[in-house]
Amino acid sequence: MAQSNLVRLAKRGDTIAIATLLNRAFHKHKVTVRVQLQGSCLKILLEGSPLPEQSQAIALIHQGMQRLQPERIHSIQVYGRRPGATRPLWTEALLLEGPDSPADREPELSLQPRAIEAKGMGALLTGCVLALILFALGPLRVLFHGFLILVHEIGHAVTHWLFGRPAIPSVNILFGGGITLVFGQSLWLIVLIYLGIAFLIYLCRSYPRLQGILVLLTLVYTVCLLTRTNTMLSTLMGHGMELVAIAVCLYCSTSGYFCRIPGDRAIYAMLGCFTLFSDVQFSWQLSHDADFRAWYEGGIGGMIDNDFVILANEYFGVDLSAIANVFLIGCLLAPTIAFLAFRYEAWWIRGISQLLKKQG
Repeated sequence: MAQSNLVRLAKRGDTIAIATLLNRAFHKHKVTVRVQLQGSCLKILLEGSPLPEQSQAIALIHQGMQRLQPERIHSIQVYGRRPGATRPLWTEALLLEGPDSPADREPELSLQPRAIEAKGMGALLTGCVLALILFALGPLRVLFHGFLILVHEIGHAVTHWLFGRPAIPSVNILFGGGITLVFGQSLWLIVLIYLGIAFLIYLCRSYPRLQGILVLLTLVYTVCLLTRTNTMLSTLMGHGMELVAIAVCLYCSTSGYFCRIPGDRAIYAMLGCFTLFSDVQFSWQLSHDADFRAWYEGGIGGMIDNDFVILANEYFGVDLSAIANVFLIGCLLAPTIAFLAFRYEAWWIRGISQLLKKQG
């Protein structure tokens, strides 16, 4: 049947036409689509192995049904199931926005917590086991420690650049590890940063909520720039970027985002877990191992203080173990934040959509 005829029938609520169009849309995913109409609710069953990502499947169905606006159908229940299974792997409910709804109304996805699918759980377990092996074997551990050094020094460099200090992350050839080469603060670079912020605020003129947040962040940035807070943050964000890497890697592994080839999710999990294990051991030793603490307090080559020593002595005036304990808490929070961001993804996506709502 011609596409135009199918679309016309689908708009009238014909379930066969809707099923045909959905099967064509999911053909490249090797997924079979079945539909059933119960009252004003259209039930859609996606069956395949492997199933596409839940978020991708829901987005594809929602966009297609919004364009069709089928008669008599006001809600959709979507089920994802593997062939031969008796229970769905996941379900999600959608409400269709009618043509007479306000123009600025957002599509209403049901705010349901996401569950980790079997593929994501397998990737997490595989990555965790690989990370334990790397962590236990000395030569491999040294090799992958380079990932931590890269993340750490990039954290320093990015923060220095944000506060007008050109910086280059590099390897410390003399004493091992990494070091960030920092140059003097540039007035021209700070002016360019403020011009960029002003242009971004101008682009967001149709989004008053987002514009307000940008103005508030600009004020916070200015306070940091005019006080010692900016140098403190530049020192802190070496290890801080390691915590960010833990959360981002575990989130990508759990959700499957930014994964293009088989094994990507396990690699993300391995890098996240390896960083987590290394940072937990580092903070624990700094608090409980006197020899390790003495070595760390000795600095780099006996000339340059390490980050936590600088933070403890110059900025917070506390014992080094206090900084180490706070970092340990951060290590435990990073995977928790990654899991919560995945599980309650619909909530924070809706929050972002509210920020991006146009005025009027």
